[in-house]
Amino acid sequence: MRLAKYIFVLFILGSGLFGQQNKSTVELNISANVMDQIEVITISDIDAGIVLPGQEEKVISPITDGGAGVLRLEGQANSSIQVSYSVQVTMTNLETSQPLLMNYMLSGSPENNQSASILFTANPENVILNASGVYYMWVGCRFSLVGLVPGQYDGDFIVEVDYN
Repeated sequence: MRLAKYIFVLFILGSGLFGQQNKSTVELNISANVMDQIEVITISDIDAGIVLPGQEEKVISPITDGGAGVLRLEGQANSSIQVSYSVQVTMTNLETSQPLLMNYMLSGSPENNQSASILFTANPENVILNASGVYYMWVGCRFSLVGLVPGQYDGDFIVEVDYN
């Protein structure tokens, strides 16, 4: 009988422990800032113009040459973005497969004013979109004309942009 009493007391004690509910409330606030995507729009491609006989090198300045390519970045107003780009690209003649080494240079400005643009000195470069969420970039290049075969050359110049 003593054993039965002991089991019964344990049962009551156990059910009392399991019946107790300690409730605590935790409140967690979560917020996220979803950034707009950055759109890169090509306004114009690089135009190398006319190559004169005897020239050893062609240089298209991103700051002073009208043949520089133009890109327009659009995103969240006044935001900081990081721009990285291909500094060197090997282009290939589509007919002869001859390589052409292109060295690229970029400049940029929050306003559409090429002559006031600032030459990129780092890669990646950090820039600020203007109050309208716009930034302009000019793409220039430098390449050797020595032994160059006339024709169309193809290669990939890559620009990557990300919010900081």
